[in-house]
Amino acid sequence: MRNLSCFFMLRLVICWPAVAAPMTVGDLQKFCASSGELEQTACSFYIWGVTEGASLGAGSVKDSSGAFRELKDKPFCVPEGVAKADLERVVRKKMGEDLVAFPQDRELPAVSFVVAVVAHQFPCGKPK
Repeated sequence: MRNLSCFFMLRLVICWPAVAAPMTVGDLQKFCASSGELEQTACSFYIWGVTEGASLGAGSVKDSSGAFRELKDKPFCVPEGVAKADLERVVRKKMGEDLVAFPQDRELPAVSFVVAVVAHQFPCGKPK
C-alpha cells in the first residue's frame, strides 16, 4: 500500500502519494480546468501558496550573522490591493495561452511557471 500525505482544509481533505514527483504545469492545468470543487480549491491554494512562499523566500536573505534581512531588489512585487482571485486569474490565463502555443511546457515544474508569471505581471518598480 502506498503512503499518503494528506492536507486538511476546512471540510476538504486532499491526499496525494507521499513520494510524488513535483507538480508540473500540466498537472496544475488539470486542477485549474476541472469543474470539481476539490480540484478548483487545490488550484487556488497552489497558486496562492507558491506566490506567498516565493515572495517570502525571495524577499529576504540570511546575512553573515545568521539573521534574516529584507532584500532591496525583489523579483516581483504584488501590490497589496491585488485580490487572490485576480492573481489566480492572471496565472490561469497565462497558463492557458502558454500551453496552446507551447504544449511541451506541460512538463515544466508548476512552481517555476507560477513564479515566472507573477514576476512578469508584477515586476518591482525601479527608480528612474
